[in-house]
Amino acid sequence: MAYPPDQPTVLFVTDPLCSWCWGMLPQMNQARDALADVARFDLLLAGLQISGTAGLSEVERARLRHLWQKVAAATGQTFAGRLPEDPAFLYHSELACRAVEAVRQMTGTCPWSYFEAIQRTFYLDARNPCSFEVLGELAEATCTPAELERAIRSRVVREATHAGFELARALGAHALPTVLLDTGDGPKLVCGGFATADYLIPDLSSRLQAASDAKP
Repeated sequence: MAYPPDQPTVLFVTDPLCSWCWGMLPQMNQARDALADVARFDLLLAGLQISGTAGLSEVERARLRHLWQKVAAATGQTFAGRLPEDPAFLYHSELACRAVEAVRQMTGTCPWSYFEAIQRTFYLDARNPCSFEVLGELAEATCTPAELERAIRSRVVREATHAGFELARALGAHALPTVLLDTGDGPKLVCGGFATADYLIPDLSSRLQAASDAKP
């Protein structure tokens, strides 16, 4: 990832199928709004769920629903508490990650709204975020479903998505969500795990001010 020179960047290391990330998203949105004039905010998709190749068992489904109840209680975020009924659903996030990367490449901007739409359709509407149909419908403001599918299947998007996964691992973002801040000397850890806007905004503000004061 390349950023504009001398522009502090806050990285939200996340994944479309990360329930704690969904729980923290409103807090990140508040931080983005509060600090929009002093930093840019970007997404780094970590590929949290990219190993599953089979459907979930009933035990695994129950475990996920229990986790979502815990996340909802801790964060105040809303969950429908249901998994997609689509028989083609796999608990595998690479396709959704590629879709986010494809929209990024098409628009030239960080696709926060599209990322949020994917999480919303999964956690609130219990729709399949691994479906080309669903992903295409959510991206209709940017492209046609057929254009998105071609982009998702392309080598360029696949390689860029995997490069993001590798970068997240290299930065030590093993627990999601993770927030990093780059003020010009590489991304540094702000927090690993759920954090509130009440924590993030003053902490990031202090770090940004310190970096500004340190400039010659």
